[in-house]
Amino acid sequence: MNPVTQHRLIQDIFFSLQTSHSMKEIVAILSGYGITNEAINDYTQTEIKKLLATASDKILLLIADDLKIDTSNYVILKKGKPTQKPKEEYLKKIFISHSSKDKEVVTSFVQLLEVIGIPSENIFCTSLEGYGTTLGNNFIEEIEARLDEDVLVFFMLSDNFYKSPMCLIEMGAAWAKTKSQISVAITPFDLGKIQGVFKHFQGIQIDNELHYDLLKETLETKFGLEPKRPLVWAPKRNIFLNMIKQQIKN
Repeated sequence: MNPVTQHRLIQDIFFSLQTSHSMKEIVAILSGYGITNEAINDYTQTEIKKLLATASDKILLLIADDLKIDTSNYVILKKGKPTQKPKEEYLKKIFISHSSKDKEVVTSFVQLLEVIGIPSENIFCTSLEGYGTTLGNNFIEEIEARLDEDVLVFFMLSDNFYKSPMCLIEMGAAWAKTKSQISVAITPFDLGKIQGVFKHFQGIQIDNELHYDLLKETLETKFGLEPKRPLVWAPKRNIFLNMIKQQIKN
């Protein structure tokens, strides 16, 4: 992209961003695309445009695309074939171990996983219609079969979870058969209360914004997903974060 064209694109990007974000917020958004400069301490229009000018054409076009800016007047770089890890290195399925008494919050969490990019058919969650066991199948046998697959297990931890015999059965089976587990503490249950084998698992708090970002990045890595860019991800993350906060408050 020649300098004149790049300057026009930067102008369009800045104008679009500043209509709904403060200068400080714009700097934070750009850092999500890897555009940073620790020397910036004055959030002025000039400094932010200089920061944008340090980005590659490819990154500028990605930001423009996320902002729904028409890029037909700009030179579009040819995209090379993305480098992918061998398919067998990625996990394929998700198993949600939870108490049925936490169904409302778990439902929202499953929907969040789908927003991140996990197909619904790859999620096993017994409390949700269409995500659980098939009619006529043996419940325990199907759970054990699911845990034999290349699966990531989410333990939705709460006081209800620890009081559920079925959850404890799933916990034992998952500990023995799977290699990837993540604990999700459902507030007011806190990560600090985690007992037993769960102390050895990665953990997130279900109403923690930073933990949502960590969850997204972890799933993108483990499942080989196309990364959601900040301007696309943040609004959807906030919708589910606010929804879940309301659910655990009730």
